[in-house]
Amino acid sequence: MPPVLQGTKYRRGPERIELYTHLSLYLLTLLEPILLVVWLVSAPVTDTGSPLAPVVALSGLLHSATCLELLRTGLNRPVFHGSRHRLRVASAAVMSLVAAVVPLVLHTHVPLLSPDTAKLLAGGALAFLAGPLVVAWPRGGALALLAGLAACGALVAASLGTSGGVLAGAGMVALVGGTAFGCAYWFSDWTLGVVRELGRGRHVQAQLAVAEERLRFARDLHDVLGRNLTVIALKSELALELNQQGHTVAANAQMAEVQRIAQESQDDVRAVVQGYRTADLRTEIEGARSVLRAAGIDCRIEGPTDVGDELRSALAWAVREGTTNVLRHSEAQWCAITLSTQDESLVLTIENDGVGRAGTPKGGGGLVGLDERLAALGGSMEAGPTAEGRFALCVRLPRSLSRTSQAASA
Repeated sequence: MPPVLQGTKYRRGPERIELYTHLSLYLLTLLEPILLVVWLVSAPVTDTGSPLAPVVALSGLLHSATCLELLRTGLNRPVFHGSRHRLRVASAAVMSLVAAVVPLVLHTHVPLLSPDTAKLLAGGALAFLAGPLVVAWPRGGALALLAGLAACGALVAASLGTSGGVLAGAGMVALVGGTAFGCAYWFSDWTLGVVRELGRGRHVQAQLAVAEERLRFARDLHDVLGRNLTVIALKSELALELNQQGHTVAANAQMAEVQRIAQESQDDVRAVVQGYRTADLRTEIEGARSVLRAAGIDCRIEGPTDVGDELRSALAWAVREGTTNVLRHSEAQWCAITLSTQDESLVLTIENDGVGRAGTPKGGGGLVGLDERLAALGGSMEAGPTAEGRFALCVRLPRSLSRTSQAASA
């Protein structure tokens, strides 16, 4: 049994479409032996009374078997130029030629087949080959092979004395039937290709969703741990200096603060893993003020913090990332965090007088993740040196988000 026919009970969507298409094509190919059986049972005695009638039926059945095998491998997408597949195509072509010539020869030399029956059997052999061949062989090669078989069969039958009228009738049956079957099989094969491409697209989409979730998780971990680890390093360094200077009480206080921040970081990481953590703007601003002052950086904060939920979370991540970059990548003496409105936008600016430790302003890698967050809300971000020799992070978000959020909460 072909793989597509196995386990059909639980198939859904594209797989079911593929199954139904396969079944339809198999049934069309099986139409030839069915018609042969009907012919043997119901045809006039002049057609089936001769002992040579089984020869016609046997050639037709062998032809059907080779066409079925050709269709099976074609539907499973073979390598067209493999030696085994070329052998299948050659076998089907030879059996088609035999199945087409035998009725014509028997009609000419043996009083067995009527002219109409000979035309139908001879032309039908090539017509039934056309469908599986266009599925299992490149289109141009299939048409050339069918034309060559028709010409070869006509030459053989004519050399054996078959009349031109019978040959013309058989050729018309082959042309009309082959065109109909070829188009039907080609369209079904094209549909299968589209369905399979959709299946591959869904698989790629699922992989992209997993990759996106991994990136989101990595970005959240960076945002959560980046500043806290920087603060822990700074406070540990301060505690070491205090201890060396003999200020044991102050050093112990700093280490207690390190312990508290480490515990908070553990809670934050658990919350990120569970997918429940959201940043709060006021909390982040107060935290920024605290850690910047602890690092000896004068922090100035201006502007309201009462904004909508979506804006509050996005701005909170911006404050966290901007503060982390000031601590890590600058030698700032002061930092200003300003929240203001400009036209229909809410603007957050984090500016400092520091430069990168290598002598040029720098931004942290977390700015990429921040930019992704803002883009999802229709916002934008700019980061870089200013004309005054400062480094500024400027975040813009549409105020419409704030109004929508407040209206929803009301």
